[in-house]
Amino acid sequence: MTTTPTAPAGPQQHRQPRSARGSLSWQKFMRIAFHTVAIIEAITWTGLLYAMYMRYIAGVPEAEDPVPFWGMVHGVAFMVFCVVATAAWFTFRWRLWEWAVALAMAVPPLMTIPLEIWYSRTGKLKPRVREVAESSV
Repeated sequence: MTTTPTAPAGPQQHRQPRSARGSLSWQKFMRIAFHTVAIIEAITWTGLLYAMYMRYIAGVPEAEDPVPFWGMVHGVAFMVFCVVATAAWFTFRWRLWEWAVALAMAVPPLMTIPLEIWYSRTGKLKPRVREVAESSV
């Protein structure tokens, strides 16, 4: 008696994305929040770069130094981005490296925007309906 293989031996097929956690409206909210906070984080980076230019290159007087303001605003935006990225990691069931990349991309100037574009295009921020487990009767 001979048997035929049911699945071809070879490289593993592409994994199906796991369903995201939370309701569909929560997932859509998280997608919009990630997008918005990524842009805000990049804008505050731009403000901080401008402030550092004004302090170190243009030589503005200490009373008019914009670095304390933009430093505080950017620090808050950075922390909010980290919180939103962590919530998105949990909601969209990212792998650990995807979450680590999101946090790391907040450190170099203006890199949260390309990150957001990449994650949107690759479906990492795509809301997914939960799969209902079928019961066998």
